[in-house]
Amino acid sequence: MAVDPLIELRDVNKHYGKLHVLQGINLTVGRGEVVVVIGPSGSGKSTLCRTMNRLETIESGSIAIDGRPLPDEGKGLARLRAEVGMVFQSFNLFAHKSVLANVSLAQIKVRGRKKEEADRRSRELLDRVGLAAQADKLPAQLSGGQQQRVAIARALAMDPKVMLFDEPTSALDPEMINEVLEVMQQLAREGMTMVVVTHEMGFARSAANRVVFMADGRIIEDRTPDDFFTNPHSDRAKDFLSKILKH
Repeated sequence: MAVDPLIELRDVNKHYGKLHVLQGINLTVGRGEVVVVIGPSGSGKSTLCRTMNRLETIESGSIAIDGRPLPDEGKGLARLRAEVGMVFQSFNLFAHKSVLANVSLAQIKVRGRKKEEADRRSRELLDRVGLAAQADKLPAQLSGGQQQRVAIARALAMDPKVMLFDEPTSALDPEMINEVLEVMQQLAREGMTMVVVTHEMGFARSAANRVVFMADGRIIEDRTPDDFFTNPHSDRAKDFLSKILKH
């Protein structure tokens, strides 16, 4: 069990119509842990990730962040989303605002920072993700990999307790994937609590404390990367790895 649990899911269930997408999920993520969620498409990985900041609601079970149950609506939910940073496949940046303004906006609106303070923090974070020189550009003037790094800076600007990544590299061209993974590796080294849904097995191997393997809406295995990749227990995991690692 995680020593100092930051995220706790207990017997979480979720349906889309007749489809039971999350089936009795139990998962604890400790403070400072990097948990990588992998599995075949349609296994419920993204849904699981999105329940953790209530982008998806659940029908039964409970989810707590830092000892508090997820709030339903309103101010509590906005606060939660500030504390639980989220990076999606698509970058979701405001096209008509500069990179700097994209990173500063929620700090001003949700965290109540003054513009000068927000912009200073934004520039620090853009520097940290290697984009200090791009602050005044519009998102469309950046590559996909750069836009995704802006999205990471934007999430970090809220000083979140945990970062959720939902397939952050799957929309990127292959040569841009590494620049995003490098930023994520750096965050992992700095002790950021992270839940990462990804197909990047190299990242899972090198950055994760634990690999959670999902299939058919269930967690099938939850183990160290070393254990999982060298000695998967379940047939589902063996089958999945044989397909992935052949290429």
